[in-house]
Amino acid sequence: MQNLLSLLNLGLVLRWWNSLMQPSRVDWLWASVAIFSFPAQFIYASVVMSEMVMQTLALLIVVAGLLFIRTLKCRFAFGAAVAVTLGLLVKPVFYPLAGGLALLGTILAWRSRRLALFAIGLVPLVSVLFYMGWNYQRTGYFHYSSIAEINLLHYNAAGVVRQAQGAAAEEQWVSGVLAEANAQPSFAGQQHLIRARATTVLLAHPVLYARQHAQGMAAFFLDPGRFDVAQFFRLKQIGVSGLLTSVRDGSLLQAFAKLPLGLMAFLAIILSANVVRAVLALRGFLLLGSGGPLVRIGRWLAAGLLLYVALLTGPLGAARFLVPVWPLLLALALVGQQGQKGKNALRANDKPLPMGESQR
Repeated sequence: MQNLLSLLNLGLVLRWWNSLMQPSRVDWLWASVAIFSFPAQFIYASVVMSEMVMQTLALLIVVAGLLFIRTLKCRFAFGAAVAVTLGLLVKPVFYPLAGGLALLGTILAWRSRRLALFAIGLVPLVSVLFYMGWNYQRTGYFHYSSIAEINLLHYNAAGVVRQAQGAAAEEQWVSGVLAEANAQPSFAGQQHLIRARATTVLLAHPVLYARQHAQGMAAFFLDPGRFDVAQFFRLKQIGVSGLLTSVRDGSLLQAFAKLPLGLMAFLAIILSANVVRAVLALRGFLLLGSGGPLVRIGRWLAAGLLLYVALLTGPLGAARFLVPVWPLLLALALVGQQGQKGKNALRANDKPLPMGESQR
C-alpha cells in the first residue's frame, strides 16, 4: 500500500508538471534522474513507518487548498482541514498548523461573509484541543505529544552542550537532567523540569543554538541518508555518525573517509544531486512567479510547507524528515530544470481565475 501511495504521489507531481510545462523527452529523462537520485523515497515506501502516509496527506493539503482557491467551494476547504487534521495525528510536527488554519479560516470568513469557512478552519484546532485534553486527563500534563520535550532535551539542548563543552559534558548533563526528572512525583513535574532545564541552556547560548538550528535545516535538504541506506540494505555497522553530528564535531571529511569506497561514492552522488535539486527548486520557485495567479499561489503553498517542516525539524534535519514534503521540492525543481523554456510555457498557459470568483 505504501509503495502504491509513493507511485500516486510521484504521479500527481509528474502529471501537474506535464500539463503545465509540456516537457520534452530530454526533460523526462532529467525528471527520472531527479526521482531516482532520492533513495529515501523508495526506502520509506518499503518500511513500516508513517513517512509515506504523511507525504500523501501533505499533497492533499496543497491540492485541496488550490482547488478551494480555484472554485471557492467549501467542500475543498473542508478537505484541506481534514487533511491537516489527519496529518497532525500522523506526525506531531504538523499540529501547529491547526492554529494557522484557524486564523486563515477566520480571515476568509470575515472577508467573504461565509460563517462556514470559520467553522471549517476550527476543525484541526478543536481536534488538537480535544487530544491535549485527553492527554491531560491521563497524565496531568496539558500537552499534545511528549516528543517535544524529548527532542528539546536529547537534541536541541544536548547538541548545544556538546558543541560548547564536548561529548562527555553532553552525556553528563543529559544524565543529570534525567535523574532529576525521574525523581519528580508526577509525569507533569518531569516534563516541566526537562523543559525548564533545556530552555535555560538554549537561552544561555542563543547564537550557538541558532547556528545548530541552521545546520539542521541545511541537513534537512542535503542529507544523503547514510543511515537510511545502511539500515535498509542491512550493511554492517561501520561506526560512522550521522551527517549532522559529523558537521557539529568538525569531522565530516574523516567520517566519509571511513566509509566503504562504494558506499562513499554512492552517497557523494546523492549529496550532489540534493544540492542541485535544492538550487533548481529555488529557481523553479522564482520561475513560477511568471505563471497565472493559481500557479503563483501554489508555489507559496509548496515553499511554505517545505520551510515549515524544515524549521520545526530544526537540529534533527535528515533525509527521512524531508520525505513527507519531498514531492513539493521535486515539483519546484522540475520547473527550475526547464529554465527559460519553462518560463515561456508558463506564460502560454497563463489562465486567470474566473472574474466572479476573483471578485469574491
